[in-house]
Amino acid sequence: MKNWLIAIAVAAVYLLFSVFTGLWAISWIIWVFYAVYRIADYIKSQQ
Repeated sequence: MKNWLIAIAVAAVYLLFSVFTGLWAISWIIWVFYAVYRIADYIKSQQ
């Protein structure tokens, strides 16, 4: 459940950032940070 909440929060932040700033081209950086977080979380859970 925690993963779903984090994913929804990240999507909401992405959407709000993109709509209010109009910077759709660089807002992909948010997804890069989310991917790094998910990879780190996965590695941590495997140890």
